[in-house]
Amino acid sequence: MKKVLMFALVLILTAGMVFAGGSKEKGEGGEGGKQFIVIKSSSIGGSWYACGAAYAKLITDNTNFIAMNSASPGLTNESIKTMAEGKAQLALGEPLGAYAALKGNAPWDKPQNVRILFGIWPGVFNIVVNADSNINTLADLKGKSIATFVEGEPDGMAFMDLLSWAGVNEQNSRVYRIMKNDATRMFIDGQADCLIYAFGHGHSKLKEICTARKIKFVPTDDVLAKKFIEKYPYYSSTQFGSEFNVPDAQQFQSTYFIMCLDSLPEDQAYEFTKVWWENWDFLQEAMPSNVPWINRDDPQGGLPIPMHPGALKYFKEKGIIK
Repeated sequence: MKKVLMFALVLILTAGMVFAGGSKEKGEGGEGGKQFIVIKSSSIGGSWYACGAAYAKLITDNTNFIAMNSASPGLTNESIKTMAEGKAQLALGEPLGAYAALKGNAPWDKPQNVRILFGIWPGVFNIVVNADSNINTLADLKGKSIATFVEGEPDGMAFMDLLSWAGVNEQNSRVYRIMKNDATRMFIDGQADCLIYAFGHGHSKLKEICTARKIKFVPTDDVLAKKFIEKYPYYSSTQFGSEFNVPDAQQFQSTYFIMCLDSLPEDQAYEFTKVWWENWDFLQEAMPSNVPWINRDDPQGGLPIPMHPGALKYFKEKGIIK
């Protein structure tokens, strides 16, 4: 992981020098005839950032591209917007946000031609409170302070639905819609009773929280869980907690993925898929907490977004998709 993060820092510095001297559009040559591409991940510290750094190194070391990991804030919506503006060619995403973009649902005013290359690991959506708090059910959050997803993020909208079914809303509780890093800090500093965000397996921010405070996860009862999954079928329930020495509780998960737009050339989609799928030893070393959760037998994994033809060609050639 340290090697990957050091490489990411080098790429950030390289990117600064490239764009300071006059930015290169996608497809223009770089050093030694290499082309530049950008992977939009997330803020430094999360599993998406680590993934972007590892993927950038794989692409740079094994293809005729120099890939740069864009460690900028914002989740799926921001990533798709960045690709649509031509500022990134690859990005990480989650199903609910990408599906809304594909269909042109809120907050989008028209459909976005988003495609997946392949699924990666599941993100687990954690409802975090202090271990000694009297918050043991979702209904107990009524009147409490909650730090959660920014306005407009589809996952945040889904979880506000879940809370509303338990009688919790922005009228009877203090809900702060802020970025994950800020929400995490707010909870650690004791300024929020509850933190609701996507963390999951091996997440550094969740490790930071567990180091600073003794926590527990608020479970969702089976009736609400069934209702939630019926409305948002790209989630599933999971028992989560013991990995962080926290009692297991029923939480929700959905599969993250690498995405692009349909305008990405087929040969590039093929190459970027191949370089990931044929370097598992490197990926395991770079992201040991995440890679074991990748379903290598089903790279599409029931995701609601069409697979890019270049990725599909690779998986069919290898017999992974029939």
